[in-house]
Amino acid sequence: MTEPFVNEISESEVAPDKPSAGAIRWARENLFSTFFNSVLSLLMLALIVVFVRGLLSYVFAEERLWNVIPRNMKLYWTEAYPVAEMTRTWVSLGIVLVLAGLSLAIWKVGGKTAPRQFGRTLTSIGITGLVVALLADAPSGIRVGAAAVGAVLFLAGQAVRMMAGERFTEETIHIRSVLLGILLIIGVIVWILPIETGTKTSLTIQGVLLIVSYLLGGVVLRVVSEGLARGVLVGLWLLSLPVVYLVVQRAPVTAGVPVMSVFLPSAVAFIVLGGGLLWWMSSGKAGEGGRLAAGVVVIAALGCWLVSMPMLVRFLLLALATFALAAPTFGGTGKAQKNIVIAWSVAVLITAYFMVMMQAETGLVGLQGEFIGGLNLTFLLAVSGLVISFPIGIMLALGRTSSMPIFRLLSTGYIETVRGVPLITVLFFGNLVINRFLPREVELDNIVKAIVAIALFSAAYLAENVRGGLQSIPKGQYEAAKAMGLSTVQMTVFITLPQALRSVIPAIVGQVISLFKDTSLVAIIGLADFLRVARDIVPNQPASLGSLQESLLFAMVIYWIFTFNVSRASLRLERKLGVGER
Repeated sequence: MTEPFVNEISESEVAPDKPSAGAIRWARENLFSTFFNSVLSLLMLALIVVFVRGLLSYVFAEERLWNVIPRNMKLYWTEAYPVAEMTRTWVSLGIVLVLAGLSLAIWKVGGKTAPRQFGRTLTSIGITGLVVALLADAPSGIRVGAAAVGAVLFLAGQAVRMMAGERFTEETIHIRSVLLGILLIIGVIVWILPIETGTKTSLTIQGVLLIVSYLLGGVVLRVVSEGLARGVLVGLWLLSLPVVYLVVQRAPVTAGVPVMSVFLPSAVAFIVLGGGLLWWMSSGKAGEGGRLAAGVVVIAALGCWLVSMPMLVRFLLLALATFALAAPTFGGTGKAQKNIVIAWSVAVLITAYFMVMMQAETGLVGLQGEFIGGLNLTFLLAVSGLVISFPIGIMLALGRTSSMPIFRLLSTGYIETVRGVPLITVLFFGNLVINRFLPREVELDNIVKAIVAIALFSAAYLAENVRGGLQSIPKGQYEAAKAMGLSTVQMTVFITLPQALRSVIPAIVGQVISLFKDTSLVAIIGLADFLRVARDIVPNQPASLGSLQESLLFAMVIYWIFTFNVSRASLRLERKLGVGER
């Protein structure tokens, strides 16, 4: 019998790991490998030096009024929010940081990094400091400080390299320790800057909250399961938006709202009657009767807008119609029935709570114009627009790819119409026309109308991104799902839609970044967002005249920080999900 061929390679013939090339060797191989490459490298290096020197000379020029930025941080953050109520904004930030710390711990964000990568990072930052000290046309104190910081970080990077020894490429450094060190450094910088003592104290407390919540998240994982902790945390994130902006910062007064006479009885009735209907429809035994009941609920939900009826009842009927249509797909077992009824009860309570807060008057005293502005308003518009546009965009994408002509035509018409006009037009339309489509007793304020306009505009673009993902799924996936006996809804929810969303993560993240930046256009309808504060309000303060350039550059840096971090987070998510891999 013939022995199979085996290609045996001795240990001596195995190529050893290529050692890390030094800086000189790397430059020779990548920048100066040929005469032509050497000329191009030297030319680009000269252009970079000229650009960096000019930028640093501008930043550190004596006429720059950088001191106006810490002095006007309240305007940048909240604009006209009453000074006496600023504690509410700190409470809002604390809620967000607590949830962020819990999320970092429960989702186990971080891990470890190798000394090689950590040392390179420190060395790069150190070289940057030395370059600033060398090229900047700045006062001697700034240049000496930059040189000292750069030298310390450069030496620290080299020390990490030497101390690691043979474990130079092993992941032995905890990223959470690095982040803690960065947080401490930021805290020191805050106390050095000329910021009000009360603000420094509040920022320090927020940093402590972040650290404590992170440690608490680790304790939670030891007590409850990871799936339960993540589910509860997602719910808390969703609830944080209305709690922060409708309760904490708005300070609502509900004395004139009929809570006990209208809202509470309506909510209880819908929980009991709707819960019973959904329990029956999700049992798997309803059959044609369940489909008929769902059709009746849908007709009632649409018809209630043609007659005089409380707004709470109208929205709850729409929600019940959605749950009734979904109940046969997600029901079938006792646990599934229970989950549907629980989800319905939570949806009713949240809707009733939201309607009460919307009808309540704000309790803020001394407020001029809208109760929120600055970067706070920018976050509200971006997050609310994203949360609302995401489900609408998915439904539009499914409608455009549907085999039913009515849904396909309506979705295509909406998408092409909205994508054919600029966002400015949609904002003007929403600000002037939205209230005309609503009952007379409903009057939306400018912030809500801006959120609706931004969400409807963004949904059209998001729908096209999701449609591209749906069309990239092989036809065999659909055929396999049908062969397993899955319905169209089950096939979409459990098979095609998750794959489509996974494949278009880069496009969705690009849309998120674009939405965050496009919120600056709300200035045309009179809202004082972050960019308007930086462009019109701060430079026109008596003590800040002539600081337009500094204020705009500060705004640019803030926008870049958030968009860059969103981009990096999306890259980590793509690597985790294996996007682009076969």
